[in-house]
Amino acid sequence: MKAKYIYLLALVLVTQGSCKKFLETKPSDFLAPETYYNTEKELTYALTGIYDVLGSSDLYGDNVFYHFDITDEGVYGHAGVTAGVQVYNFSSSDPIVASTWETLYNGIGRANLLLENIDRPVMDEAKRKVIKGEALFLRGYYYFLLAQMWGDVPLILNTTTSPDDTQRPRTPLADVYKQVLADLKEAETLVQPIKTLGFGGRANKSAVRGMLARVCLYMAGYPLNDKAKYTDARDWAKKVMDDGEAGHALNNSYDQVFINLAADKYDIKESLFEVEFWGNRSDAYTESGRLGSRNGIRCTNVDTGYSLGRINATPRFYNRYQPLDERRDWNIAPYIYGGTNNAVREYWPESNTWQRSCGKYRRMYEVLLPKSTSFTPINYPVMRYADVLLMFAEADNELNAVPSAEAINAVNLVRRRAFGKNIHGENLSTITVANGGSGYSSTNLPVITITGGGGSGATARATVSGGRITAITITNRGAFYTTAPTVTITGGGGTGASAVAVITTPGDADVTPGDYSSQNNFRAFLHDERSRELCFEGLRKGDLIRWQEFIEEMRAAGTEINQIAASAYKFESRAGLNVSEKNYLFPVPTNEMSLNRALVQNPGW
Repeated sequence: MKAKYIYLLALVLVTQGSCKKFLETKPSDFLAPETYYNTEKELTYALTGIYDVLGSSDLYGDNVFYHFDITDEGVYGHAGVTAGVQVYNFSSSDPIVASTWETLYNGIGRANLLLENIDRPVMDEAKRKVIKGEALFLRGYYYFLLAQMWGDVPLILNTTTSPDDTQRPRTPLADVYKQVLADLKEAETLVQPIKTLGFGGRANKSAVRGMLARVCLYMAGYPLNDKAKYTDARDWAKKVMDDGEAGHALNNSYDQVFINLAADKYDIKESLFEVEFWGNRSDAYTESGRLGSRNGIRCTNVDTGYSLGRINATPRFYNRYQPLDERRDWNIAPYIYGGTNNAVREYWPESNTWQRSCGKYRRMYEVLLPKSTSFTPINYPVMRYADVLLMFAEADNELNAVPSAEAINAVNLVRRRAFGKNIHGENLSTITVANGGSGYSSTNLPVITITGGGGSGATARATVSGGRITAITITNRGAFYTTAPTVTITGGGGTGASAVAVITTPGDADVTPGDYSSQNNFRAFLHDERSRELCFEGLRKGDLIRWQEFIEEMRAAGTEINQIAASAYKFESRAGLNVSEKNYLFPVPTNEMSLNRALVQNPGW
């Protein structure tokens, strides 16, 4: 259980935080560094304080997925919200933007303080190196997040001790990234292998290498456009892929990756780094977040798993999937909860693609009881092996005029899992209504039974209109079919209906020759594949910006919603239609500008 990895902080270290903190006088309960950091235990407590920033509401506890990840994949589904970060209508005084800046610098300040005192205790040198490596990783990662959100930011690598040293100008982005790389590269030599740790909640060699690949991809894209970094990105991703000791591999089931996050199970082959959460706010632990309660499947039944269901997928994102891609109906829930006690699945009609909830984080799989209404113990996936495979393919493609077999194979591994090929053998592809029959009830639906074909597990439901069965929707594609099974229709008060099933064929998951016929074609395919695989994991906005596709994709998604959604839901087009060039970056918070006169505001703000 993750609880054993959560250290209770015995002491609160008052560190520099944001520029505002530089100007505060020393409080009476301040714990001076010279009286602390004297034992291994105290260093460990201090390291826990640096990790604690990850789970704050300003980062992975809430904002990253609820306010900052509104892209062409998902929208904020609340008609009453007309202003805010989530609809791209806010100012430099926005409190969410300000608190996130402050939180990241708070984490950096904690890391600086620990690193300045890392050599003080008499302790095992191997343990000291691990603590130092993890602190360096976290400092580098916090600066990476700052660089994504604000571009040039003040680079502070030591504790500010004087009010005279508070006017810090913004450091050029290339220099910020140079420091990020330096921190991560040193961390890679110090942290433990993931197999030694046995879980993904702490910095480890695989996580650091994967993050180095991600950082290098960002440096290769807009705005730095340092194309030489594609080679580094490919090489760091390849180190993860070739690490025989770690033995990284995709989980056979895409769904299971996220069930594990909810059920407090670790899978270090797939999950390289995740932010730890625990508790239900009724026990001693308060390390819980809102993943799933904000952006889960809409439900007001606490026992099932309460969720506001505020993040809805866009039609543009829904249509990015092929019908056989099993990730679609997991990531974009085809139902909400209603009916008796609001705990019964109510399926959306096939035509409705604008009200469907983000389904990635499903609270029904939580094991900690009783469940909280607002808070969840679901871990946040920061780095997965699937991402490493796709990063390798992207970087490799940018380095070759013709897509390589190795890059194509890396993508095919991701896609075969998505189509059930890793474990299922062949499964159902489609069920076509041959005869709709007559006299069927739309309230007491007929039962669809699927038998034979050498496989099992397939299920489906009927849609009835005007007494006829108009469609049969597969709800579980089953497994291990060798021939097409038989579809039997019974009940529902009607007669005469029949349907025919078709099973999948080997290779239908793989990238088609047309999609890898050129570097440009494969690039476009990879951009969509990252969305299909990594949606709602806080990566899409950064990807679109580094590809310089952000404005185009946001406007296209907003326009499409405005054209096809029912009138009551056209408000979901706000984010896409509100974006402009200034939204490539957040504004420097107003209060920071007033305290640090050396800061310059981002364009457009």
